Amino acid sequence: MLEDTYLKNAMIPERYQEEIELIPSERDEQTFFELNNIRNNIKDFVDSGKNLLICSNGVGNGKTTWSVKLLKAYIKSVGKVGFTNSTPGLFINVNSFLNEKKLAITDPTIAEKIRQTEKNILSAKLVVFDDIADKSLSEYDINMMYYWLDYRTANLKSCIFTTNQLPEQLKKSLNAKVYSRVVNYSIVKYITGRDHRGESGC
Repeated sequence: MLEDTYLKNAMIPERYQEEIELIPSERDEQTFFELNNIRNNIKDFVDSGKNLLICSNGVGNGKTTWSVKLLKAYIKSVGKVGFTNSTPGLFINVNSFLNEKKLAITDPTIAEKIRQTEKNILSAKLVVFDDIADKSLSEYDINMMYYWLDYRTANLKSCIFTTNQLPEQLKKSLNAKVYSRVVNYSIVKYITGRDHRGESGC
């Protein structure tokens, strides 16, 4: 079944492969309602080349879980469509992938995997970029992010970003070109709830 193949190729972390229930705090009810509306219309969202930034100053309050819910919903919506030499949706933890990409320079055993993943970053209709600017970024990191995001935004390919920084903080972590593509091209949703990881695994 194509949907199962797409889900496997999407590189969703094991923790998030099963459905995780999210219960919003009172302050986040409207945000969760709006995110659920995006999920219910995710194919139109992606077909229109829209982007989404889910951010907060807290951790463990559902940002990554929501991004995966949206990614899964999109894959389900195109589960019977054939994508030649590509996968429709992809999950990338930015820091982990950048580290692996650097390792691939001297480790040929992972070089092919990295090459294929980067090809999918450019071609997939929807990519989740998880934990943008979660750590200090080098010039190399910023240049790679700009390469991916400039190509994707120029070609109206959808991105979902998650971050533990608010937009004004991202200005200090990203250069102007990357910041513009992450923030100015995105619908921005804020989650304010506390850390629920010990309760739901989100």
